[in-house]
This record gives sequence, C-alpha cells and structure tokens, in this order.
Amino acid sequence: SAKLQKASHLLDMRLSRAKNLLAMVKDSQSPEQRHAVQRFIVEQLRKTQGVVDVNYMENFQSSRPRYSDRLSSETILLSTNFLNKNGDRIDRIEVVISFQDLIDQISKTTWWKNNRAFLIDNDGTILARTLPMKNNHTSVKFAQTDPLEKKTMAALKNSPYGTIFGSGHPPGEISGYYHLDQAPWSLVLFSPGKQVLAPLLKLRTYSLVVGLVSIFGVLLFIRAGITRTAIAIKKVSVAAQNLANGIFGDPLPVLSKDEVGELTDNFNKMTKQLKERTQLKAAMSLAMEVQQSLLPPANFSYKNIEISACSVYCDETGGDYFDIIQAPDDPEKIYIAVGDVVGHGVGAALLMATTRGLLRSRVTQKGSLSEIVNDVNCLLCMDTRDSGSFVTLFLLRVDVKKGELQWVRAGHEPGMMYMPKDGKVIELKGQGLVLGLDEQWEYTQNRYGSIPKGTVILIGTDGAWDVENKAGDRLGKKTMTTLLEQSNLLSSEKIVHSILLETQKFRSELPQNDDITLLILKFL
Repeated sequence: SAKLQKASHLLDMRLSRAKNLLAMVKDSQSPEQRHAVQRFIVEQLRKTQGVVDVNYMENFQSSRPRYSDRLSSETILLSTNFLNKNGDRIDRIEVVISFQDLIDQISKTTWWKNNRAFLIDNDGTILARTLPMKNNHTSVKFAQTDPLEKKTMAALKNSPYGTIFGSGHPPGEISGYYHLDQAPWSLVLFSPGKQVLAPLLKLRTYSLVVGLVSIFGVLLFIRAGITRTAIAIKKVSVAAQNLANGIFGDPLPVLSKDEVGELTDNFNKMTKQLKERTQLKAAMSLAMEVQQSLLPPANFSYKNIEISACSVYCDETGGDYFDIIQAPDDPEKIYIAVGDVVGHGVGAALLMATTRGLLRSRVTQKGSLSEIVNDVNCLLCMDTRDSGSFVTLFLLRVDVKKGELQWVRAGHEPGMMYMPKDGKVIELKGQGLVLGLDEQWEYTQNRYGSIPKGTVILIGTDGAWDVENKAGDRLGKKTMTTLLEQSNLLSSEKIVHSILLETQKFRSELPQNDDITLLILKFL
C-alpha cells in the first residue's frame, strides 16, 4: 500500500503541474490579461518535463475540460476550453504529455519489474502493465478471467485504496490498489502472499520461537523453584522425623521469604520451643523425683499403730504433702503431718518443700504442738508475705505409750476418726488459720485420750472428696465417711487403696484436676 501510494502521488504531481498552469490561464479576467497570460503559460507548458506539444487555438468551439488518452502514440492529451462573458467558446489549449515519460520513474522501480502491476482507468482499460509472473496477460481489459482481478475491480468501485487477499492460507497472491487524485486512473499491484506477508510470517515465527523459549524458560524457572522448594521441604521433613525420634539438630537455614521460608522459620521456632519444653519436662520429671524423695515411705508401723499414705499429683509436681516423723528424743511420740499448698505445680511444690523443712527442723526441738506450729507459721510468713501463698496443715502427735492424740488444725480439713465401739465417724475439729498468712496468729492444740483398739483415723486433702464426675457431682465427705466405715476392718494400706480406687471410678474418664493425699492411721 505504501509503494502504491507513493507511485500514485508521483503521477499526480506530474499531472498537477500542467493542470495548475492551465488553471492559471482560465482564472485570468480581461481579454488583454488573458491573452498575455495565455502566451506566457503556453511557453511554460512547453518547457514542462514530459510535455510533447502545446496547441493554442483561438475562437475554438468545444466542450468543458477533459482527459484524452492516445495510447497508439503513447501520449496523453490534456485540454481546456475558455468562455467569454456571454458563455461562447472562444479559445482552447491542448497539452500533449508523453505517457512513457509520465510512468518512466514508476516502471523503473523494483516492485513494478518484479511483480504483476497495472495502470488502469475507471472502465478497466489497461493503460500500462508488466509481464505477468505466471501467465501472460494479453487482454486489453482488466479483470477478464482472473478471480482476484475481478475482486480487485469490484473493490475499486467502493474504495479509493485497499488490499484484497486471494485464496489459500497464507494466500497465494495479494492485490493492492490505489486511485489517483489528478486522473481517473488506478494503480494495481499483485504480489505473492508469502512475499507480502513475509514480515508478518517472520514476526509470527519469531513470536512463536520467543514464546516457546519463554515458556521453556518459565518451565525451567518453575522447575528450579519447585526443586528448591522440594529440597527445603525435604529438609524440614527429615528434621521433623529426627525431631519425632528425639533428635534436636541445628536450626534449618531460611533461604527465602516465601511460604517455604516461613514454614522453615516456624519449624525452627517450634523446634526451639519443643526443645525448651522437653528440657522443662525433664526438669519437671527431676523435680517430681526430688519431691517424691521428700515424702516418707508410704507404709509405717510401730508397736500397735499402722500408718499408710499416698499423694497423687495432677501434674508432675504438686502442693500436697504428708510426713511421718518420730521424735528423736522419744520414739513413742510420732508426728503425722498432712498439708495442702494453695494451687499446684512447681510453685506449690517449692512451698511444700519449704514447709516440710521448717516443720522437720522445728519438731526436733522442744516445745508443745501449738508452739511448733506457731514457729513454723512465723518463719513461713517471711517467705509468703509478698506472694499471697499459704498452706493448710493438720499436725497430729500420737503418744503411743499413753494412747492419746494431740493435734493442731491450721486451716486444714478436720481429720475423720472411726470409733469401733459406736461404729461411727467423728471429726477431729479445732480452730486455726492457714499458715503463711498472719505471723501474729496463736494456734491452739486439741487432745483426745484413751484410743481403743480398732480405731481408724483418716486425714486427707480436699482433692479426694471434691473430685467430680461427668455430671458435675462431687464425691463428697459423706461418701468418704461411708467408705471409711465400710473398710475399717481392712489394713491401713488396703483402706487407702480402696478409697483411691473409688475416686478414680467416680470421675471415670475425666482428668484429675487437683492433687489427692490420703493418710490412714489404724490402732491395732
């Protein structure tokens, strides 16, 4: 299209030179001016390139300006008539232009020589042409048999320029046409489809190659990314497997900021926390061993008394406490202590160990039972003054020789004593504030003498009777009393076991939520 437009513009420029000069003659006004200008313009026309001859005819009667093609002599006649004021034809100028000179520059172009090209008028008459590439074109008229020529001729009537595609994909031949402005002619060019569409085909091939290379590059990039991701995930998987086997390795390197990097970072955090928890669990296990070692043997007997006890913690460590201490200066006097530190866990265990140490230290010295508890309370308040923690304690002293009991209640649940004579259970009550709350508090001791054979005493913590089932019901102290009455003939060890088993049955599958301590003292 660009070549045809350029060639058409060239032809228009050559024709417009003569036409513009003729227009100047026609536009002159007076006869004197007209004749002078006409003679001057005629001379200029004769000097114009391509003009073969100029004829000036005065008083010539003819029609309005027209084009005339003299193909036989290969010239073009360009003429114009002039009218006077009355409308009479008076003069005529004819300009003869060499047709060959007009199209000389076009016929020398490469595209004209190497392709099938035509210069035709509006009726389809061929004014100039090249030899066809495939079959000789011998017809004077354009678009006689060739289907593409017919389509091109039809398109010329509707549009001044355009492109028509032939059959095939890509089309075997493509035609382009362009209509001149200065003459009723059109340039038509036929070229092979592959030649015309070569840039597009090349672009398509280039795009296809670039696209395939891009896709291949993207696939390689994706593969590299997937491989890198797979390797990172594999490392996390191996580390997780080692972690499951208890092997803590070095932190995995975080090589990216994507999801895999985030996964690796979270895994490192999890490993660190798990390692800390494992270490804490090991420390808790050690603390449990230490705390268990602080408890006396579960079974104790001396002369006519038999003692069995147990502490079951809901965590590794707890705040429940029991102790059995024989006085160093008098083995006939046996101290029995059952305590409950507020809360449970490590803090409660530490406070329990402190209470145990203070009590054992004080028992070895002289003094009444109330004085012992008073001193322990004063010392414990020094540790609990700012923490708000406290300890409940039931301290019982058994005088085996006299067969009597002395006890102090420091905010603890009363002990339960089964009386074989009546077959009933009484409580060992007494007033007293919890330890570690008020250092000025004065504790009082209670006494019970002449303990008969078969008497059973139960001292425990509230975790035993406050245990709940799925319905939210408590076991209760009444049930505990009934259990003690029903099992009084059993040994102290079996009584502890039966009561503990009953608490487990009552809560069924529910987890234990508080520490449980049971101590049975039986007089044989």
